[in-house]
Amino acid sequence: MNTILIAEDEKFIRMGLKTMTQRSGIPVGEILEARDGEEALALLQRHAVDLLITDIRMPKMDGIALVEQLHTLAHPPMVLAVSGYEDFSYAVAMLRGGVSDYLLKPVERQKFCEALEKLEAKYQEHRKAVSRSRQQYLHALRLLMLEPSADSRESEDLISRYESTFFQGAYVGICGGAYAGELPEDVLCLRTEGDCVLYLAEEQAQDIIAGLLGPVAGCSAPHRGLARLRACYLEAYRCWQRSFFTETLCKSAPAVKNTSATVSAEQLLRLVSLSRDKEIMRLLGVQARMAAQGDLEPEAFAQLCTEFIRGLYGPYKNLIDPADDPVRFAQVWDFECAREYLETLSGWLGSFCCRITQEFADYENKQKIRQAVQYIQDNFRSPLNMAVVSNHVSMNYSLFSLLFKQYTGTNFVSYLQNLRVEETKRLLTATDWRVGEIGRRAGFADEKHFLKVFKNATGLSPSEYRRSQILRGPAGSEK
Repeated sequence: MNTILIAEDEKFIRMGLKTMTQRSGIPVGEILEARDGEEALALLQRHAVDLLITDIRMPKMDGIALVEQLHTLAHPPMVLAVSGYEDFSYAVAMLRGGVSDYLLKPVERQKFCEALEKLEAKYQEHRKAVSRSRQQYLHALRLLMLEPSADSRESEDLISRYESTFFQGAYVGICGGAYAGELPEDVLCLRTEGDCVLYLAEEQAQDIIAGLLGPVAGCSAPHRGLARLRACYLEAYRCWQRSFFTETLCKSAPAVKNTSATVSAEQLLRLVSLSRDKEIMRLLGVQARMAAQGDLEPEAFAQLCTEFIRGLYGPYKNLIDPADDPVRFAQVWDFECAREYLETLSGWLGSFCCRITQEFADYENKQKIRQAVQYIQDNFRSPLNMAVVSNHVSMNYSLFSLLFKQYTGTNFVSYLQNLRVEETKRLLTATDWRVGEIGRRAGFADEKHFLKVFKNATGLSPSEYRRSQILRGPAGSEK
């Protein structure tokens, strides 16, 4: 229980009841004390009390009169009466009048704790019932808020059922983000589509609620009756969308000039292919300013962003990092305001365009290395070095060396020598040319160098390699 009030005129008995309550094991937030019935009633009128523990005989106002006054309270507490044996008949009468339990003085600790346990169970069950009832109520209100037609049979039934428990006077709707603090008890909170919340409050409380929500909030005009709930919501939501761009409390959202953005998602996606992220953000910034000034429907801006983000998953699907998925940018309204959305998107888009630039650069470099490999294979018999090949494909010498090794798995010199050795082996097998002539035709300019390279590669001299091939069987000849 949150709060217990002990009403007892005798100080030591009151202190004893308090101590037993504290040691009972029952969770209690606060224990209040009163010396008589009048003081207890004054406390009950100022504080929400879950359990009243009261003596029957007290000065000014006794326990019987105090209990009779409980029906005037908005939320009467449970009552545990404490009486002497001579007041037993009064305790029985109080039980008939709604008192939950009674104990005879002197109060025994065990019986007192057992009574508190029963009352705690009753309190928890009541809380659950109230919670279920409130959830059903809020669910009904949310259906009415989102239901396009208030004339439907279901809507009419809900209005008829809950009209008497809804605001009886003028009320307003305030749309904004979720509020983590404590709101006034009579404020209703309804989750809308997305992360926005509709707060319903009496008309005079609108500035207080809006102040708690911060600058991004939209307030409806005053409405009356449950049948106007959806209209109230739509007004507040439209004002909130406008406030999303202005970052100031909006109480009216006039008709806008444009219902479509002046730039398309296709245009933005073409700029992505050119890695022009700054131009994309400039164009989106223009649309956001139009929405803030009332020149563009806020929903049109949101739709543009959704189509743009979804469009990235076509041509750039393989470039999207799963750990940094842009799907979070598909819903503009998930962000605190348009400024936060654009700033966050700008950071992501800048990195993504750099990735595209690098990918295209890698692709072009791979193409150049492929051209270089083909060029080497076509010209390895001629004098050739890395400078000649890198110039042929118009690539920086150092970058060519690095990328060539990444692509082929070996360095330029080894790759070239391997081609020449393979050609030498072919000629040694297919021709009867002299070893020196074969080395020259394979691209080796120096015979000594040729002999050394060949033996390192095969473990044999060219002559030994030729003899080993002859022993394996006949081979064709080349003239």
